[in-house]
Amino acid sequence: MNPSSMSKGPSLFRTFWMGGFEGADHINSHGQPLSLNSSNGHWDLLDHDYALLAEFGIRTVRESVGWRASHTANGLDLRRLEAHAVAARRHGIQVVWTLSHYGMPAGVDLFAADFPTRFAAYCEQVARCLKPLTDGAPLWQPINEISFLSWAASATRLIHPYRDDSPARGFELKCNLVRAALQGCDALWSVDPAARIVHTDPVIHVTAAPGACDTQLDEARQLSAQQFQAWDMLCGRLEPALGGAPRYLDVLGINYYHSNQWEHPSNERLHWHLGDPRRRDPSDLLGDVWRRYGRPLFIAETGHVGEGRARWLDHVAEAAQRCQQRGIPLEGICLYPVIDRPDWEDLSHWHRSGLWDVPDPSGALATRVLHMPYAERLRHWQRVLPAPGTGGVTAEPPPADGLAAEPPGTGPCSKSLSASLSTCPCAPPVPASVPFPPFHRGTPMPTLIVFSHLRWDFVYQRPQQLLTRLARQFRVVFVEEPVPGSAQASLERLAPIDGVEVLRPHLPGHAHGFHDDHIPALRILLAEYLSAQSIDRYWLWFYTPMAMPLAAELTPQGIVYDCMDELAAFKNAPRQLLQRENALFKAADLVFTGGRSLYEAKRERHERVYCFPSSVDAAHFSRAQRTAGDDAPDHPAQSHIAHPRLGFFGVIDERIDLALIAALADARADWQVVMVGPVVKIDPATLPQRPNIHWLGQRGYAELPT
Repeated sequence: MNPSSMSKGPSLFRTFWMGGFEGADHINSHGQPLSLNSSNGHWDLLDHDYALLAEFGIRTVRESVGWRASHTANGLDLRRLEAHAVAARRHGIQVVWTLSHYGMPAGVDLFAADFPTRFAAYCEQVARCLKPLTDGAPLWQPINEISFLSWAASATRLIHPYRDDSPARGFELKCNLVRAALQGCDALWSVDPAARIVHTDPVIHVTAAPGACDTQLDEARQLSAQQFQAWDMLCGRLEPALGGAPRYLDVLGINYYHSNQWEHPSNERLHWHLGDPRRRDPSDLLGDVWRRYGRPLFIAETGHVGEGRARWLDHVAEAAQRCQQRGIPLEGICLYPVIDRPDWEDLSHWHRSGLWDVPDPSGALATRVLHMPYAERLRHWQRVLPAPGTGGVTAEPPPADGLAAEPPGTGPCSKSLSASLSTCPCAPPVPASVPFPPFHRGTPMPTLIVFSHLRWDFVYQRPQQLLTRLARQFRVVFVEEPVPGSAQASLERLAPIDGVEVLRPHLPGHAHGFHDDHIPALRILLAEYLSAQSIDRYWLWFYTPMAMPLAAELTPQGIVYDCMDELAAFKNAPRQLLQRENALFKAADLVFTGGRSLYEAKRERHERVYCFPSSVDAAHFSRAQRTAGDDAPDHPAQSHIAHPRLGFFGVIDERIDLALIAALADARADWQVVMVGPVVKIDPATLPQRPNIHWLGQRGYAELPT
């Protein structure tokens, strides 16, 4: 069937925007059994969490049954699951149930020949339990992320059974997982023939490093192609002896995160926040899947951490718009996780990745705190997506021949499992690799402890630009100045982007900045953090001399002073600033200045002062060129502003000559003066007001090119 000819019909899902609850229940590398829906209190707060979703009109969710978590000494106990289904029905929630989310009960072996049979029996038992409690056709996902699981359980210690001897057995495990999924589908359909089946996996893009040889170019292409192996097996194109057929490939769930694109063979990620030009647009990746299979598809997992999650939502939603414009019938987007969850490997570290964070998971009623930037962007995109007239594809399951024609070179492989994998064009190279970038192993990355007077989530400028790039070689710990007014000292930990952790101290008292009153408590918090994280080799990087007293009890391998501004010239500069800068110059191994005039002012004070001027994020702002033109749409904030326009982008404070702005506007009434940036340290009432002066306020970094 041609994908473009598929008929329109009612959507599979009650709502386009969905919420996913992280249900991983495997045993991690430390031997700790996980149950993340217990850790964040979700299983105890079903009514509360579903009521929260109602505030955003979300009525479709992804939930995990928990094969391991539902087992007791007496076997499978589904009483909790029954209560869960009742709560979902009470709130009008449609659930996509994942039957296996990595965890296995004791005695079950993913590699064993009896695994598919045991899994199918479990599927049937769960289906019979939930059938009377489900309205309409149930939605099942048999095994979460077959491709990822086959890699993680064969080539790493992330997921039990830690088969260190089996990195070359990843393809074998993938085949066994597919067998289990196929038998699981049959078991589910034996209970309810109308059941719909979802199969999720990551979509990826792997590119060879610049200057790569032909072998590496071919390896990168093979790695990208392997993302289709599990789906090809399920529909019978690859390894037909497993029993796959088109009817098994019903609904495709696409998992997409920032880490799904990387370089081979270095495994370095193609950073989305840096606008790496080698990245493929997510709509292109979704288009590949649609053209290959022609099956209903939705984004089953997507999200980001810290302050980056709102920008990531824009990134994904814009790609979804492009899908709809190109006729790719995207059925929905699932925010994953919708409630924050702890890290698999460090249960004390929370990702800050949900629409709601969980600042106090230990409380009797685990606190949920809405992340407002994320929420604001979601409300915006809920008004935009889905666009009118872009309803879902037919809700009918696939007929026997209902898959799209195979792209050239990707047709069915008649090779059996006994054939040599190295000669099969559909099989991976040996040892097997699967769609997921390997974790860095061996010597830990060196640590860079950065002290800053600026908040990470204030304005994306020099510190963020440099440190996101340094995070490729360093573990970056960004220590902000304290937030005063707390009842007791505490350390908030945020993860804005990959490789950077932000430490935000909350301290008693009313002093601001790295004040003398704060130093003793800061030393204690920092020492406790370094001890808990086993960080004993590090460099210090200062953006403000006011933090210099914190270095007294530290033993860094080196000290860098990045002098991005003449802070002593700022309004309300602390009186100790010059004294502490003198001490910093004496201790520093290296000094950078943010421009030529700063370099001339500082060059005599240290033997290693380098002029390191700020620059332009060319990859980011070149997007403005690509979208320029007479018919290019304006950013909504300036759609009402006439031309010609003069623009200023930056912090608006005491350094701005407001009288000059007013005089310019008065002298040329036909010029539109557009001022973009936050107003700080001055009274907004002092800003000159003219019909041709436009104060647009602070805008997200992602918006600036437009």
